[in-house]
Amino acid sequence: MKNMLIAALVLWTQWAMAATDSTTIFVSQILHDSEKTYAIQQLVARQDPQTFALLNAINNKKLYLFNNEAVTTGEKNGTSSYEIYSLYPKNELLVNKNGQPLHTSIDALTVVEISRADRLLLNGILPILELFSPEPAKRMLAYGQLKDSHAPHRIEMLQVALARETNTDALRAGKDILYAIQLNTTTDAQTAKRYIDSLAENWGDNAPVFLSAYAKSKKPFADYAGQKASSLERKYDYLQKVQNLFSGLSLGSILILIALGLSIVYGLAGIINMAHGEFLMIGAYTTYCIQTLFTEVLKVPYTDLLFIISLPLSFLVAGLLGLLLERLVVRHLYARPLESLLATWGVSLILIQTARSLFGDLTAVKTPAFLSGGLAVSPHLVLPYNRIFIIGLTALIVLLTYLMLYKTRIGLQIRAVTQNRNMSACLGIDTKKVAALTFFFGSGLAGIAGCAMTLIGNVVPDMGQTYIVDSFLVVVTGGVGKIVGTIVSGLGIGFFTKILEAFFQAVYGKVCILLFIMLFMQYKPKGLFPYKGRLAED
Repeated sequence: MKNMLIAALVLWTQWAMAATDSTTIFVSQILHDSEKTYAIQQLVARQDPQTFALLNAINNKKLYLFNNEAVTTGEKNGTSSYEIYSLYPKNELLVNKNGQPLHTSIDALTVVEISRADRLLLNGILPILELFSPEPAKRMLAYGQLKDSHAPHRIEMLQVALARETNTDALRAGKDILYAIQLNTTTDAQTAKRYIDSLAENWGDNAPVFLSAYAKSKKPFADYAGQKASSLERKYDYLQKVQNLFSGLSLGSILILIALGLSIVYGLAGIINMAHGEFLMIGAYTTYCIQTLFTEVLKVPYTDLLFIISLPLSFLVAGLLGLLLERLVVRHLYARPLESLLATWGVSLILIQTARSLFGDLTAVKTPAFLSGGLAVSPHLVLPYNRIFIIGLTALIVLLTYLMLYKTRIGLQIRAVTQNRNMSACLGIDTKKVAALTFFFGSGLAGIAGCAMTLIGNVVPDMGQTYIVDSFLVVVTGGVGKIVGTIVSGLGIGFFTKILEAFFQAVYGKVCILLFIMLFMQYKPKGLFPYKGRLAED
């Protein structure tokens, strides 16, 4: 008996080696223009998971040769380089000598041409090919397409794909599908209970749906599945509320960052600066220009350092343009709110059209690598790093603004001019110089806000218009010229906006916020922290 087992093992090993050798021959034929049609037919018939990545690259027309090796491209890095994945015999990310992911341009790759007729040969196995895609999003979609497939060989392929899955979210989505298929096909009660527990413990997005559907059947442990589904839905609802609170905190931080400079300028000069939002836009375009200058003009690879450099430069550029606006326009309109409103609104339109003429309608800034992804507190609670960064940046800016206003000589002069311009002038303070520096600082803060906004959205010419109304709401509700009022009001409006959006559509949520502020201003017309200076007496 022992000799028979050894003989069988030897025969199986020889067969496996022969199959591998023939597969290698078929792959070589595909790569080097020899009997491609026959080779693809053979690989499709074999359905060997080792070749699925290669076949998927053929289907997506992304099959290349790199150093005489079959490769495909992954995620784009910068403007023209891509991650490179080997396809056979291993499907893995290529790395350089330093162990870092290898990136190259399409021009450095040799395209392997596959005719449309040959690609059509893959139609029979398309649902499982994407299971071996280098892109996690496509793999997640492929897992979902197998939810109604109970064929044993499809389940085996799903298990093979999950065994090599590296992305946490995709692995969770795939396990959801696998457990659901196994739950609906098993006839053993205890096995069904085990799959129900596995679905619940996996915490997948679709687990409550699968468990609820099973609970409606008359199969074993249907009531137990319903209890697990209800428990998961309660947990998911709680985590969604936490996510909304975090989103409200990040939105409030953005509003604070934008409104802080506006509050200081409005408190000091009494100027309704409708162009303040455009300084946010200027900060965003400064960030875009720095990225374009280094990556496309100077041909320097994109690094996270470029974004760090953009923060102070956005402050400087926006601040200098704010200083120019104050010197040319605003200085002649102090204590004339209506004329200042119209003049700055006109400047706003000019800046928007100038940006549209120079940059077009839509541009984007690459998110730094250290701000990509998020902090996974739990499978259904992920705090994005870019928003955490904005919250931290806002806290730092608020602290520096406080130190500037309350711990420096120029801060003392700004507060004095804000409270009583004429008396400050009598005491020897150069009120025009203070006003100019305040405009520089306030506009610079908006520029930093614009740089930060590139982390969560595209750069468009009228992006400042989206936030200018909310900024004025923050200033007026918190109290003109009050840092504490700006913080409390910004966070409050941010939280309420996200909470109301959870119950209503975004538009109706905004309407509710406006109605609430209108009612609030009837009882507190001077805001949460009333102004006690010159404007309060006017």
